[in-house]
Amino acid sequence: MRHSFRIWLIVAMLVGAGAFAGGGLSQAKAKKAVGAGPSTKKEVNACGCYKDTAGGCFCGRKGKCSCPGDCEPKGCEEKRNKEIQKEVAAETKKAHEADKRQRHSSRAATAKAPKHKPAGAGQ
Repeated sequence: MRHSFRIWLIVAMLVGAGAFAGGGLSQAKAKKAVGAGPSTKKEVNACGCYKDTAGGCFCGRKGKCSCPGDCEPKGCEEKRNKEIQKEVAAETKKAHEADKRQRHSSRAATAKAPKHKPAGAGQ
């Protein structure tokens, strides 16, 4: 009995601390409602974001980065740029390796090629 009371006490403290940290849920809901206005209907896009009447972008907690050029969660553009840079670096490395192999194989082919004797010589 005493052990379960301690567990419930710890759970209650954690829940209470979560409500006060960062303004709590009620304050987060109030921020969204203030920007959107009472009479506007929120049209949420595929990323889980919507624009208010002033053009500000608001996203839910589980927003996705699948709407380039539209209202997206913060950091999506940076993620996309990093991914593009990684792809470019990989393709550059691949092309460099292919060029290196090509040069190596052409050197080996010219070194192993038999030397032609001029016609009429050594007869």
